[in-house]
Amino acid sequence: MARPAREPRINCCTCCTSFITSTGLTILFLWLTLRTQQPKCFIQSLYLPSLNKTITSNHKHSINNTIIFNLKLANQNEDKGVYYDAICLTFALFLDVNTTRPLANSTLDGFYQGHGKTAEKWSSAEARGGGGGVNRTVQGSVFLRVEFVTRVKYKILFVYTKRHRLSGGANVEVNVSSGQKVNPKGIRLGNDPVRVGSEAAPVRGLWVALSGTFVSLLVLSAFT
Repeated sequence: MARPAREPRINCCTCCTSFITSTGLTILFLWLTLRTQQPKCFIQSLYLPSLNKTITSNHKHSINNTIIFNLKLANQNEDKGVYYDAICLTFALFLDVNTTRPLANSTLDGFYQGHGKTAEKWSSAEARGGGGGVNRTVQGSVFLRVEFVTRVKYKILFVYTKRHRLSGGANVEVNVSSGQKVNPKGIRLGNDPVRVGSEAAPVRGLWVALSGTFVSLLVLSAFT
């Protein structure tokens, strides 16, 4: 007597496998499409004319209370646009390693940024108390705390997402003789603590060294 054919069961398994695979690929595609990366914000340039000793022999320049800066915004999304609301920046002067006082504010107009694009915005702010108010030094330099806050929405195909808060800050060292930002590279406005200098790096280095020594001892003990 002939056995019944098993083709229906095989076809059923094939259909289930195809369905699961298709569903998984669809979910992956949707996740990649809807996933967004926050734009990055950098202080590319910062200049305090009142600290420039080559021109402050003139009293007019010595009381110049302008902060001139260049803000860079980078859209990391290669397939999504970003619309920024007004970007609010605050500048504060470090009085000691962890104390600041408000110095100036500035607001940049909102704008749209295309896929994977970067934009640089030159602007200025007026420091309170005149240029002489930024002569406070900490560890031989002038340090400013620069922070920004805005709201962004992402353009996916033809639809905008809801708005998301975007903010960050960093400590910027300024040369007391030239008035220019010391670090020639852009400084990212991220999650830096409001503190001049940090003991985190030495502690982290010590921890790495101790960890390496511990691993070496384990390896040696395993072969002895």
